[in-house]
Amino acid sequence: MSSRLGNALAFVSLCFFSLTLHAEAKWESLDFITEEFPPYNYTESGIARGITVDILLEAAASAGLPIARRDIRSLPWARGYQMARKGPGVMLFSMTRTEERGPQFKWVGPVMPSRIVLLARKDRQLQIKQPADLSAHRIGVIRDDVGHHLLNKLGISDNQLKISASAIQLANLLHNSRIDLWAYDETTAYWFIRNLDMHSHDFTPVHVLKESAMYYAFSLDTDAVQLTRLQNSLNALRQQPRYLEILDSYR
Repeated sequence: MSSRLGNALAFVSLCFFSLTLHAEAKWESLDFITEEFPPYNYTESGIARGITVDILLEAAASAGLPIARRDIRSLPWARGYQMARKGPGVMLFSMTRTEERGPQFKWVGPVMPSRIVLLARKDRQLQIKQPADLSAHRIGVIRDDVGHHLLNKLGISDNQLKISASAIQLANLLHNSRIDLWAYDETTAYWFIRNLDMHSHDFTPVHVLKESAMYYAFSLDTDAVQLTRLQNSLNALRQQPRYLEILDSYR
């Protein structure tokens, strides 16, 4: 057999081997965790739904690393957050990436923009122009949510905060003026307000804590090669019409 033919056969074998690896690749012992954070990620009858869920499933499938909806479980944010920090083998989403959180996880994203605000009742006519203005107000947060961390960074102690595991509870507290402000993602806060039969126009953001983006976060032991493949697939998906179709389907 000539050397040219031998080289050609070797090349074909290498391509076949690479394709086989791609087709058979799978996540190694990874626990997929999300929270009730609509419209980005939530559950209906125990099945994961939402913008970031659909984007994840499509990007993962295109990367040859498929994930099934049934493999994703919803937990309270604080519990999932600590599991992802400690590992091993945990994916948590969707998470706002901050400077403090950066070295604690591996990241894939951004998935889509996010705006963390302080929401107030419009009839209260509150004005927040600087961190010092927060000292007179009772503020609701989800434990270990980015809003909680951002307020702590501004010098607001937990004693001044109403810390909860439930966005529904915080929406009701704000509606009934039991708290003055609610620190949360703006889109998700309004989603809960509408679905609790409250009127969106009764509330207004009075301060922006952070303009950021949603990411998929992974415990530090997660395989970097797999994350690179998922990142490349996500980058490609964001350039396709399908990405906007997913966003529009939840509006």
